[in-house]
Amino acid sequence: MRYDYRKIKTEKVEVKGIVCEFYDMRIDRATVPDGKYLYEVAGDDGSGAEPARVGKGVLVNFYGSLICNQPLLLKEKVMWLETGDFKYV
Repeated sequence: MRYDYRKIKTEKVEVKGIVCEFYDMRIDRATVPDGKYLYEVAGDDGSGAEPARVGKGVLVNFYGSLICNQPLLLKEKVMWLETGDFKYV
């Protein structure tokens, strides 16, 4: 199930210094306004309960959705996160 961005309450997070909105479920891309960028966050088997990577979409280890006012710099369709790169504001 995907949720309507216009009907959810998001939290503020900072990803590598960029303030974004975060929601712990999948968001329907069609509901995100023009000028905002939607990414999905995933953990990995070794990260415990911490986010490990950001991409345009993730299939496994889904952690949540990011909505940003600017594009994130993905290398080869992914941004790997180190300790401290993802912070709740």
